[in-house]
Amino acid sequence: MNREKYIKVFRIFVAVVLGVSLVMNFKLFSKMDQLENQLNNVSYVQQDIISNVNGQTGHIENVLNGIKEEQSWISRINMDVNTYEIEDGQAEATFEWQVKELQSDSEVVFHYAYGDREDFTTIPAEEGQQGLFQVKVPVEVDVGPQWEVVRNPSSHNEMSKKEMEEKMEEEHRQNTIEYYVTVSYGDMVKSGEIHTENLEHLGTNNYGILQTDVHMYDRKFDVTLMNHNVNASSFVVEEAYLFKYEDERLLGKEKIKIDEQYDPSDEMMRFFHLNQVDQYEDMRLVIKVVYSNGGTFEKEVY
Repeated sequence: MNREKYIKVFRIFVAVVLGVSLVMNFKLFSKMDQLENQLNNVSYVQQDIISNVNGQTGHIENVLNGIKEEQSWISRINMDVNTYEIEDGQAEATFEWQVKELQSDSEVVFHYAYGDREDFTTIPAEEGQQGLFQVKVPVEVDVGPQWEVVRNPSSHNEMSKKEMEEKMEEEHRQNTIEYYVTVSYGDMVKSGEIHTENLEHLGTNNYGILQTDVHMYDRKFDVTLMNHNVNASSFVVEEAYLFKYEDERLLGKEKIKIDEQYDPSDEMMRFFHLNQVDQYEDMRLVIKVVYSNGGTFEKEVY
């Protein structure tokens, strides 16, 4: 009897402990849910505060820029190029700005340097009404696609990668124009800030953007070519070829095939692929594309 009584008491004790544990766990889970809700509320509040601060910061920056522009003696210089009038790589850029508190005998001059030129060419500005000035500057434009090359080479080609990046930076500089304005009267000369504009995009209106991805493996490489069109009237790439060189000696060419999984009737985007091509020493790769208007362009991609 004592043994049975002991077992009964033990079972009652275990049941009580389990009951207390369940109650405590329930309360603990409830508190955890409350804490999680509080943390979520704090997170929402923080995001709201950050959003408000960013909005207020942007507003303050706009106000300060507006005050700065109002207090400046010269307005922002606007550049406009009509890309539809580009012929044979020649275009004309129009620059317009306003000079405030202009003296009657002031001389307003526009200074610009194109590409790698370090010396600035000066042009007397033509005055319109209310202190508005304008100049027209001839610029050279590379008519064709904006070609972007993304390479994933193996480690032993790091020097080649650096050379390619330097070449791309040089091409970027060649299509850059720097300019500023000076106003002089008597012995006083005021000089504005030097502004920089890149003109690479101007000649791409009809040819869009070409992105080439070259993925290098141990002994093979893949080539992907994507044709992004700027607008519906842009020409599209009809054919693409890979020319393989060993130094300056042409070893052969391969056609880069259009990817059939994408809709070839989509004139705004076209994909071309060439996979598992053999690598070799002193390798040089050039891609040639043929557009729907018969225009052809080449680019060294490796």
